[in-house]
Amino acid sequence: MNRHRLAALPALLACALILGACSSDDASSSSDSDSASQTADASFSDGDVSVETLDADLLAKFTSCDDVAPAVEQYIEGLDADPNNGSSDYGVYCTWTTPEAATSLDDIRTVEVMIETGNGAVSDPAVLGTAGLDVLSDSAVEAEGGVAYTMNMGTDVAGITVTTVEFPDVRVSVTGGQWAEFPSLDGPAAVGVATELLGL
Repeated sequence: MNRHRLAALPALLACALILGACSSDDASSSSDSDSASQTADASFSDGDVSVETLDADLLAKFTSCDDVAPAVEQYIEGLDADPNNGSSDYGVYCTWTTPEAATSLDDIRTVEVMIETGNGAVSDPAVLGTAGLDVLSDSAVEAEGGVAYTMNMGTDVAGITVTTVEFPDVRVSVTGGQWAEFPSLDGPAAVGVATELLGL
């Protein structure tokens, strides 16, 4: 299993959505985005939300991946934190991978959490569907004007899942899946991780 390919999956999802968004209704999207942005602003910040850097409250909450780890504790047990993990004004990037000493294919797994600034809008669920992504219904996400979606991929030894929870001002991507007897970090579980991180 190529760990670098796993780390690139959220970026591939973003590319697919950018291409699909070109066919959406601009007027409808603009109206929906304005309404969702007002809701999300009230939830995540008392001030203006920047689409260039993370909200100040989130920056203060996630100063390192040690602050992210409790939300995925059961999924990263036995994994090693990547030495490149860290946070900046633009996001938090956390990966936990199989120890080098592992010998069984069942032990080869990766969990990744990315918290990044949003682009000021939320993807249209209809566009997500045409891009081959599964939209996940979650009342906590929807109440704040967001959308959650996932992509499932299978291999000979594991099922890989990339899940994104998106708001105008922040996007959380969780890469996980199902490996042997380990807890399954599937779409609904990943949405739970994201909502816990955001305090929803």
